[in-house]
Amino acid sequence: MYKDRGVDQEGRDDAIRPALQGGLDYAFDNGLYVGNWNSTGQFGNAGMEVDLYAGYRLGFAQDWLFDVGYVHYIYPGDASWNAGEIYASLGYQRLTFKVYRGVREEINKNDMYYRLTYTHPLMERLNLTAGVGYQDFDAADLRGKFDYSIGLDYALNESVSLSGTIAGANRKNDVVDHSRDTRFILGLTAAF
Repeated sequence: MYKDRGVDQEGRDDAIRPALQGGLDYAFDNGLYVGNWNSTGQFGNAGMEVDLYAGYRLGFAQDWLFDVGYVHYIYPGDASWNAGEIYASLGYQRLTFKVYRGVREEINKNDMYYRLTYTHPLMERLNLTAGVGYQDFDAADLRGKFDYSIGLDYALNESVSLSGTIAGANRKNDVVDHSRDTRFILGLTAAF
């Protein structure tokens, strides 16, 4: 299941929808970074989402982290979904606050998204992660929406982890439908 900001990314009603996701990141010594992230799914007429991003990360004081950048969303086969956002985040130890602002005219221009995430280690290889978000739409006819998630992440070894997350939202944009329902998402992650 691929949920973004609490909303299912496909319009089907079946509860089991595996998605294959992956990406590549490269960080320079000066704090600059570039990356790519991809996911299978159904996005209009597109069968894949491709995210390209670049930014600058700076650690300062003790346990503080600042991050600013831009992400561009590409949907091969359905350019009407393509969009972009600038973002900035501030983190302290295990707590991170991140803000996104949409930049594409007629898609998400001036939409704002706010996300607060907290990660807490429960045991040596087990972490609890919880988050809440709020999407504020620039369009006058769309009300804002809240989303939430809570989950566990267990490291099976140095590169593979298993996760279970409960996530949902109070609505999809201004339409109440099943795509925003609370769901359990099982994940298997490999990092190289």
